[in-house]
Amino acid sequence: MKLSVIMTTYNSPVWLEKVLWGYSVQQHKDFEIIIGDDGSSEETRQVIDRLRNETDLLIKHVWQEDKGFRKCRILNKSIRQVDSEYVVFT
Repeated sequence: MKLSVIMTTYNSPVWLEKVLWGYSVQQHKDFEIIIGDDGSSEETRQVIDRLRNETDLLIKHVWQEDKGFRKCRILNKSIRQVDSEYVVFT
């Protein structure tokens, strides 16, 4: 795998689903998606699990407890999960 796409989320399952569907229709799919979750509710996890089953995307869900806005921390945790040569933040 050549590319890891890292995105962050916090309690925005509707928008997250739209973004993931967009990635699922890409012609070139030699990438993984790493979702850095800054303490979202169970609804976000359900969307991720459902789209893992409904698409052929390789999705990693990196979650941390909600203790306020800690975007930098979840990005660092997400970077540690990368299994590719290149990283794109979106």
